[in-house]
Amino acid sequence: MRKLLTILASFAAVSAMAAETTLTVNVTNTAQTARHAVPVVVSVDGTTASALVTLNGKEVPCQLDDMDDDGLFDELSFLTDMQKKEKQTFTVTLSTDGEPRKYEPSTYGYVGLRDRDKSAKVQKHQQVCSVTWPATTNPYNYIYPHGAVMENDMVGFRVYADHRQSIDYYGHRLLKADVAETGFYTTQEQRDKGYGEDVLYTGSTYGCGALHGWDGTKNVMFQNSRNHTQTVVCQGPVRTVLDITNKGWRPYEGCKPVDVRTRYILYMGHRDVETQVQFSRTVADVPLSTGIVDIVEGSQEYTDKAGLRGCWGRACAGNNPKVYDTITVGLGIYIPKEYYKGDSHFTNGKEHLPDQAYVELVGTTTDFMRYWFTSTCHIETFGFKGQDEWFEYLKEWKKELQSPANIVVIKTEVIKYRE
Repeated sequence: MRKLLTILASFAAVSAMAAETTLTVNVTNTAQTARHAVPVVVSVDGTTASALVTLNGKEVPCQLDDMDDDGLFDELSFLTDMQKKEKQTFTVTLSTDGEPRKYEPSTYGYVGLRDRDKSAKVQKHQQVCSVTWPATTNPYNYIYPHGAVMENDMVGFRVYADHRQSIDYYGHRLLKADVAETGFYTTQEQRDKGYGEDVLYTGSTYGCGALHGWDGTKNVMFQNSRNHTQTVVCQGPVRTVLDITNKGWRPYEGCKPVDVRTRYILYMGHRDVETQVQFSRTVADVPLSTGIVDIVEGSQEYTDKAGLRGCWGRACAGNNPKVYDTITVGLGIYIPKEYYKGDSHFTNGKEHLPDQAYVELVGTTTDFMRYWFTSTCHIETFGFKGQDEWFEYLKEWKKELQSPANIVVIKTEVIKYRE
């Protein structure tokens, strides 16, 4: 009995053992220009429970995320401002004990089930983490607000919960996240107080950067899939991540089915969204496309015919000027050269609708691809003065994406201690 108690006591001591791992993270700005809100992402193992990031002894807000929904943290992220060619050294302390530190939330992610009680004075839409539906179902009018949302203080987007999965754009008047209050459906009273609003009509196009297939003349959406899922992976002080998953997609007759997970990452301080596409197999046999809606009304296009595409023109959400204001919008998309296949354009031929798009033909010989999209609108009090300024911004944006910060992680110390 005494021996058993000794064994149990020893086991309890081991189980109560906690550990701290110290990492040195060197971040170098490789560009000749200063940069704002540079994302730094560090992989962590499943034992991490809390983290502290410091720069020159000052605490930096950080975010621990469970990217695969297994209940364990996979990634640590934080942001930093850098001067040209600057090198910064961060100290990261990872602990197997405690909980993630609390910081002011700066990004927003949401998907909900719509409250169908029209008699209620205040509708109570129910927030969910994830929603899956079969291809035979169209939940567009049952998901609030018509699809998963991501937002920071500069831009907001929603991914429509139907076969299109087009990306709609919510413009901000002030540097202030407000979709949680407006639900993408801003009232006139809220507009008068400086809230943002839905500013884009996407139709049957990509909107601002959705991934689709390509049949040689127009986009191929996700009707022919087994099921679809929208998931809010995380939100916090650093970033919001949405996953849009299509199982068993067959973009053309005879195509071997493929699962497609499109991950959208929106960082605080950014007007652009990083898009990571993971396929369940190599997809050299699958013609793909993305792009931006051709706004039509006064639309001006920019392309460098090397992966950068932009437009500037007047847009009206819902294509309904009786309900929505007509607003000048700028859109942009950048495809790295390893995925870029060429430019195109299509129109779905629907009369009186701006249902056409500037197309970027894309593809990969592997099971992965990445690209970015961005946006602006004239109601921004912090935005761009006109078309020329927007197109110049897109050129600089591409240069910055082509010269990412160099990040080196060094494990410097592991300390174990008893509680």
